[in-house]
Amino acid sequence: MTHRPVYNRGERGFSLLELIIGLGLAAVVFGILVSFFLDFGRSSTTQNAAAEAQQNARAALDFVVRELRLAGLDPFQSSGAGIEAISSTGTSIRFTADFCNEPIGNSCGAQPEPDGSVDGAGERITYLYDAGQRELRRMLYEGTPSQAWTTLVSGVVSNPNNVKLFTFVDGNGSEITDNANRGLIRAVVVTLTVEEPAGRAGTVTRTYTSRVRLRNIGI
Repeated sequence: MTHRPVYNRGERGFSLLELIIGLGLAAVVFGILVSFFLDFGRSSTTQNAAAEAQQNARAALDFVVRELRLAGLDPFQSSGAGIEAISSTGTSIRFTADFCNEPIGNSCGAQPEPDGSVDGAGERITYLYDAGQRELRRMLYEGTPSQAWTTLVSGVVSNPNNVKLFTFVDGNGSEITDNANRGLIRAVVVTLTVEEPAGRAGTVTRTYTSRVRLRNIGI
């Protein structure tokens, strides 16, 4: 006589239906985990891009502000230092300051001194926004054989609400756009927006503004 073996539930394994249900649950859990890690990765990428944009914008703005404060510095009242040119669109400014007695090509050293002229190292400065290359450029000695420029910061985009990069204002707070009236400028408002790629999140931007009183002009 043939006897059929008797199995306990744990010994006979899982039925096809149980396997399908188990695989379905595993797929759901796996999908949740994948979604979590993708979201975490996007968040991390966005945060890193935001930090990069913030750092670049702040560093560039601080540099521009520091040099703009020198505009018009003329201790001997003989160099004619001041604002030499502005653009009506607020994309550029050229100014001079007498603070270095070293010739072009030399370093001013730790303790530069004025010499009554603006023909020395680093004394003629231009800031220019190149929209095509999305760069804010710093140019030295514009219009001379020694003209040279460097990119101060990349990823520069148009400011929100079409605010100009450089807004020139007179002593009453009115905007100056005509280069012929540049002698009336007493302050410059610098607004800088930098954009950084953020992976699947697209891009992130950071905008910073600083108002610079030209303390060496109009005194």
